[in-house]
Amino acid sequence: MHQGQIQMSVHDFARRVDYATALGLVLAHARQTPQPVTRVPLTQATGRVAAHAVQATSARPPADISALDGYAFAHADMLAQGSLPVDGRTVAGDRPAALAAGHARAILTGARIPAGADCVMAVERMTLGAGDQVAPATALAQAGANIRYRGEEFGAGDVLVRAGQMLDWRHVALLASQGMRDVAVARRPRVCVLSNGAELAADAPGACADSNTPMLAAMLGSAGARVRTCSVASDDVAMQAAHLRAACTGTDVVVTTGGISVGGTDHMLDILLAMGARIVFRGVSIRPGKPFTMLEHDGRAVFCLPGNPGAAAICALAFVQPYLRVLTGAPADMAQVSATADFSADAPPDTTGFIPVSMRRGPQGWHFVRVPTAGASDIIAFSRADALLAASAENPVRAGQVAWAIPLHAPSALA
Repeated sequence: MHQGQIQMSVHDFARRVDYATALGLVLAHARQTPQPVTRVPLTQATGRVAAHAVQATSARPPADISALDGYAFAHADMLAQGSLPVDGRTVAGDRPAALAAGHARAILTGARIPAGADCVMAVERMTLGAGDQVAPATALAQAGANIRYRGEEFGAGDVLVRAGQMLDWRHVALLASQGMRDVAVARRPRVCVLSNGAELAADAPGACADSNTPMLAAMLGSAGARVRTCSVASDDVAMQAAHLRAACTGTDVVVTTGGISVGGTDHMLDILLAMGARIVFRGVSIRPGKPFTMLEHDGRAVFCLPGNPGAAAICALAFVQPYLRVLTGAPADMAQVSATADFSADAPPDTTGFIPVSMRRGPQGWHFVRVPTAGASDIIAFSRADALLAASAENPVRAGQVAWAIPLHAPSALA
């Protein structure tokens, strides 16, 4: 059992925990359950989390190099003589011989500065005359001009990528510059999403389409998980138990949706307890999503989400996604977005309410606009929203004040 676990009566929500406590227990479990490490080619590293800090093996630039195509020379010689004979050319990749006193050398971008030179001027700012004599066509540059010095970007041993860094093309470029071809990353969490309920059967009276399974698979997959899915279109306990045992095989996290409240066909909790799972918390004081429950089974987290699609989405965004981020060593918090609220909203005492909002650009910046919602079963509201805003008695939403919210998609996609 993980430290901080709570024991309680399991068939009601009388001892449910508040949002902050639930999130703290979720993250504590993740921190005690690190993911194994694997290596991936740099070309496949985008979106993965660095397992360890990566240090530079060499300085960049590795030597003093030219910042442009031009001529390298000793500043004092050019100042004294006005023009200098050109003794050859240096290109990128050369190990140039020292520059003879009183001479200049043609040099290309990225080429090493020959010993004896301390200034480079662009080719278009120089005049090449008779006898391959080169002279400034404009004012003579300062000593040290147009030279990129060894290690001015970073030195050997400098940290290029910190542990827990979500990698993208920028980090790929850095690591490739060091001759690296692969990188150690946290293995993608293996997640099984299991929906249940007789209403999911195609021939059931009043049959319901299963929107939760593909929704959660898409959401958690975009968070970096390797997701497989299972749907049990039955309320039969034995059938649900068999599928739940299979869901726990070869996975790091199990996410169920439906069957976790207190109705006569809500069997998930009893099945999991019979399998030896331990309760971390039973119910959370949030709206929607109160039945959300977390258990631990053989070291893996089991998140039991409500069956209503809107509530399931909110619980996955507020709890499961942060768990997956911490599990791979990334920071728990997504980069939240801020804007000025166009509305006021309170929450009942001891309850955190989650409100879908859209973002609109105004003359004074971004604004949160409340998206109308029909409640816990509403899914179209999320397609019209850009973020999820939390309101509580301690932190109510007030019109005209800045608020922070969880983005539902990349900020660049905001219209």
